[in-house]
Amino acid sequence: MIIKSELAELSLQHLIKEYYYFSKKMDATVKYVPVIDDCCYDFVFFKECNSVLTYGEKQSILPIPFKVFTIHDLSPPYTLKFEVSLTFFTIKVQPWANAHFFSYLDTSGIIDLSLEKAGILAVREQLFNDVPIRDMCTIASDFVKEQSLILSSSALFVKDVCEYIYSVKGMTSVNLLSEKYNKTRQYLNRIFKQEVLYSLKKFIITVRIMDLVKFKIKNKHISMTELCYTYDYFDQSHFNRDFKKVCGVTPMQFFNDLPEFLFRH
Repeated sequence: MIIKSELAELSLQHLIKEYYYFSKKMDATVKYVPVIDDCCYDFVFFKECNSVLTYGEKQSILPIPFKVFTIHDLSPPYTLKFEVSLTFFTIKVQPWANAHFFSYLDTSGIIDLSLEKAGILAVREQLFNDVPIRDMCTIASDFVKEQSLILSSSALFVKDVCEYIYSVKGMTSVNLLSEKYNKTRQYLNRIFKQEVLYSLKKFIITVRIMDLVKFKIKNKHISMTELCYTYDYFDQSHFNRDFKKVCGVTPMQFFNDLPEFLFRH
């Protein structure tokens, strides 16, 4: 198994969160790959094009026949199931740049990006032409530079909001943000959804739970009670509800069945 993530060059970091490479052959211990939605859209380049995505509480199934795609407006939990091997490269955009790249999406599901982005299949061919990961990142950067690189004023404001939420690990609220930025809740909710394509409340919860998950993985022996207190959850049922909204399952189910790796949508 190979997992690599790299930051984009400095001039693109206002748009791109990271480049991510994943390669895994099927074995007896790994039957699927869990996917956690971090509210950042991706350009996903698939090598094999023979995987299946399951999603939602009823675990609905969608085949992924596309070479380049993104996922839009589906519900957790997500899992990727594959045949013999799974190899992909993603360009993960910053949350405040979601609409900058993907504002045209109007249907839920797995979206074939080759229909929307001219030349993107040629980029895929370059990525999987047996080149080192560093060169893959250069190819990806060249593709991004062909897009519009200037964020709107509203996206820049939302960027500031997102960065603050990250800095406090999601331990805030819409009310507190309204006070901090001297904006009405209605304005914040509207402009945030416009740029991030997720609600402000959803983003806050996601940042908080994802940071909590990473903290728990690094601190295996911490109790659930202490974990909750660390992230300002003083009501177990509140914590369970938020966790299930992000991961699709309860904390106990998630951590008891934790695979050897986690990978983000």
